[in-house]
Amino acid sequence: MDDQEIRNRIVRKMLKNQIVGNHKKQIDTVVSKIAALPTHEEGRSKELLTEMVSNASAPIEGYGGGHRQNVRLTSVEDAVDYLKDNDGEVPFGFD
Repeated sequence: MDDQEIRNRIVRKMLKNQIVGNHKKQIDTVVSKIAALPTHEEGRSKELLTEMVSNASAPIEGYGGGHRQNVRLTSVEDAVDYLKDNDGEVPFGFD
């Protein structure tokens, strides 16, 4: 998988699981359980997810503080727009 495919998969799976608003997940949980990425992709996936948190154009934001590194989508609309703009697959019912 290339980097953009990994980013799209993370956003798509977070959208499908509605990790937005008061719902949040740890980066490790998103990569290993939510996005269900292969173990050999997990290290790079964590790096990409961390980069997306600090990128204002990405639909993912850090939430809370401390060592847990919680993340969530900025909004459903932002996630759908991101997937459309980056040739990602929008989950059924969100388009």
